[in-house]
Amino acid sequence: MSKVAAHLQLTTQQRRIELARPWVLAALYVAAALAGWWWVAVPLAVAVCLAAFVQMHDAMHHALGLSKAANERVLALSALLILKSGHAMQVTHLRHHGRCLTEEDPEGAPANWRFSRVLWQGPYHILTLRRESWRIAPHTRRKQLIETMYTVALLAAFVGLYVFAGSLVGLVYWGVAFFMSATMPIWASYIPHHLAVQNPAARVAASLAQIWTPVVASFAFHHVHHHYPRVPTALLPRAAAELPAPPEHEHHP
Repeated sequence: MSKVAAHLQLTTQQRRIELARPWVLAALYVAAALAGWWWVAVPLAVAVCLAAFVQMHDAMHHALGLSKAANERVLALSALLILKSGHAMQVTHLRHHGRCLTEEDPEGAPANWRFSRVLWQGPYHILTLRRESWRIAPHTRRKQLIETMYTVALLAAFVGLYVFAGSLVGLVYWGVAFFMSATMPIWASYIPHHLAVQNPAARVAASLAQIWTPVVASFAFHHVHHHYPRVPTALLPRAAAELPAPPEHEHHP
């Protein structure tokens, strides 16, 4: 495993790109929103949420090649971009890896549901995960609480920006982040665990992922990630090409 980690790690330049991506996108969103270009700003807000999700996910697995202290900061800050507690989500995500799709895997539960249930219950699933993270890892409760307070403060700032300045920049972003959170059980759980490697959509995604698109790589190589979680999301295509192929069926209902 040490040889794998040494070979499949981010270069300094790649790390800078991975760390900067969501924040550059966030700055572009703010600029477009302030200019009133909502047809550009809203897609950019979606891109911010997806990029932040990937960064948070890599931080969960300490896959960015950062020191422990720096990784903790990245985990907290990237999650704040999607209005979440990074440490709370880390708890349920690591449980997902350890007990994948079992009754003791709250994050993976939507993958075992009927799709109709994912649609109506999915938007409330994030609340279930917050409760479970509080229960599973009481030693992280202080961090979870602090990160939640930061999120509440950010939401208050969004409201204040509208009330006192008449700006929708914060509220629109909040709306996009809420939508991405409500649909997370679909795009982060149900689809990745139901999409077979040979599915045409998965094969197209795998091809697109070759041109440095970590969000696409997270879908196309989800099963690879489960076997090699310390490989950064951006390098999953290389891992899929060079490492022993994992048994796909282990991560499908």
